[in-house]
Amino acid sequence: MINRNEAQIIQKIEELLGDMALNFGQICDLLAGLDRHYLHKDPIFRWYREVASGKLVPELVRAMCGAQPLIKHMVGRPREVQATLARDGEFDWVREVRGEIVVKRGSWRKMSQAEFKRMFPIGAPVRSVQEQRAVLEAEMAGKPATHIRQQPLARVDLKAGTFTLGYVTVPLTVVIAALSEAGLAYIAAPTDAEPQQDRGLH
Repeated sequence: MINRNEAQIIQKIEELLGDMALNFGQICDLLAGLDRHYLHKDPIFRWYREVASGKLVPELVRAMCGAQPLIKHMVGRPREVQATLARDGEFDWVREVRGEIVVKRGSWRKMSQAEFKRMFPIGAPVRSVQEQRAVLEAEMAGKPATHIRQQPLARVDLKAGTFTLGYVTVPLTVVIAALSEAGLAYIAAPTDAEPQQDRGLH
């Protein structure tokens, strides 16, 4: 059963929700004083404990509400860093472009999730460009090598009457039938005893 104090807190929260953007931090403080409230599971207010304890800046949570997986990377970081992200301030980070590492500059919204997490590892300080580069180089080195496949080798065995392309072998009669369907005529090469004539596919 809700006691009078809890009822007053709930009523106050409902009043503050009239201007949620302005009162977000205060609402989080009030939510921390309740054992149960429907806003505890809200996508934005789910961070109420961290906001109430000062581990997250209210403006940051609201700015990154659409990127929930990234918010946990900001818990406990200096308020000035969080504030910079909240106002879309610019940072330097690294990106792989066609096998090369380049330095990019812009707000967190221009980063991929991998780039953001590389720059802001959980439980560790913000990485410098040099540190990010070292991490990315290690990631790139760990990727499987890309092998360029050569064209498969084509072979004809007249004695066996077969045509082989790579690892696939079919009877020559099948190849000739396919060429005929495509409108090409096959003319056999003359033997040594026969005079040389024009030959090939026409």
